[in-house]
Amino acid sequence: MCLFTHVAAGALAGAFAPTPILAPVFGLGSHVLLDILPHHDIDRMRYELVLAAVAIAAIALGGALDLKVALGVAFGLLPDFENLLWKLGAIRDDQKIFPGHRRLIAHGAVLGVSNLYVQAVLSAAAVAFLIRRGA
Repeated sequence: MCLFTHVAAGALAGAFAPTPILAPVFGLGSHVLLDILPHHDIDRMRYELVLAAVAIAAIALGGALDLKVALGVAFGLLPDFENLLWKLGAIRDDQKIFPGHRRLIAHGAVLGVSNLYVQAVLSAAAVAFLIRRGA
């Protein structure tokens, strides 16, 4: 999944965690669940990072960023940090440790670029829900 989708899902998962201690578990769990689903990834790292930053800014500016949401976002994104390092050439593919990236957990089938619209709509809905809920 795209980083902005992991931001929105991690934020939503963290918001619904019963305690801040469980928010990282919920955020990480959201990453695993999303990566199992068939999806399309953006190839350009710059676009990924910008869209993720926009999603985080929308959550923060909308007043929905509390500790549980922040932890959900952080741990929802954490597994893809190694993908960033891999894309930058800092680590090799065989040095990845996250089970979904090592193919120990099935990764969703690759869908066409139109899946980005689905991810965008669902991510925007999740962010809007969090903002509305926090208002």
